[in-house]
Amino acid sequence: MHCRPIISKCLLTMLTLSSTLAFSRELKWTHYGVRPLAMGNAYVAVADDFNALFYNPAGLARLESWHGELLNPKVGVSALTVKTISTVTSLAGSGSTGVESTLTAFEALSGKPQWINVGWTPHLVFPGFGIGMGLDLGANLTVHRTIAADVNAGTEIIIPVAYAKNFLEDRLSLGVAVKGLFTTGVDREFSLADITAFSKKDADSTGAELKDYVVAGKGVGVDLGMLFTPVTSGEPTLGISIADVGGTPYKATKVGSAVLGAPKPRSPAVNTGISYKPIKTGSYYVLTTVDAHAINQPIHFSKKLNFGTEWGFGKVLKLQAGLHQGSLSGGFQLDAWVLVLRFATYAEQIGHVAGESATGTDRRYVAQIKVLI
Repeated sequence: MHCRPIISKCLLTMLTLSSTLAFSRELKWTHYGVRPLAMGNAYVAVADDFNALFYNPAGLARLESWHGELLNPKVGVSALTVKTISTVTSLAGSGSTGVESTLTAFEALSGKPQWINVGWTPHLVFPGFGIGMGLDLGANLTVHRTIAADVNAGTEIIIPVAYAKNFLEDRLSLGVAVKGLFTTGVDREFSLADITAFSKKDADSTGAELKDYVVAGKGVGVDLGMLFTPVTSGEPTLGISIADVGGTPYKATKVGSAVLGAPKPRSPAVNTGISYKPIKTGSYYVLTTVDAHAINQPIHFSKKLNFGTEWGFGKVLKLQAGLHQGSLSGGFQLDAWVLVLRFATYAEQIGHVAGESATGTDRRYVAQIKVLI
């Protein structure tokens, strides 16, 4: 049996399905924004743009004007995935066949997390109010030497509607967001015998189809947020957000004639952060921030702590850097009115503890462009 059909089907599935059904050891409590990720994802106490819809709704109360984006596609890929596609393409084009080639392909992928993602975040925000959508399509894939693969692939849509208000002479901001959640995908370890699930089931074939492993659901969740700035000098700010208050269960949905299983509920996540602006003039500023995410969840502290900084030059250019789960992150945002370009690189720690394994560090690159509105 030629290995190319198997490899091609695996890659096709990885590229055409999507995933924010998070990898089993990947901490993800919000829709990731490009600018926050460039700052190490330390954003709870910043929340000064549309990302407040997803990180901390209280930030909407501090917006100075309205802002809207409609066409802002986002694409992301990991360094390992780029390397893997090159390796697998070379193997597929070498003309080798049979079990040996399949084993060689699995050996090249073994233990290395693969990630690819496309997204879209249209939004319209005003001082005190906002509505938006976070759409993610992508996949996580990790192959093991036992000729098995962890596959997390699917689609997730988050639609928050948020309201916020200032108190105590604008020193205290409180916000709430009600969000609709829609998700569908696969979250399973597949053995070699299960590979047929990636292709359409023929009338004479045996075994399960991919749809037999798909879960799909919809739900409604609530996020709460607070920002407190006691003094104006340096703008020291304490931020707290509670995502999915009380937990957000999913109700199973029907796709065609099939009733699919419901995804796992979203656990509540208590997140906190502190930000400070040591430098702020009329032409530029320096912002520093530190976050602790999901502090109520039983996850190692090394995966919860994030640090970030941003240099802003007018309203045109922002440069970011940070530490996300112990690894360097960075990026920029260029705002030329009708054209906005955002870029971020960061590393996701797949293991239980940040830095415990070199193969558990997944370096990722994300870019987003906005044209017109």
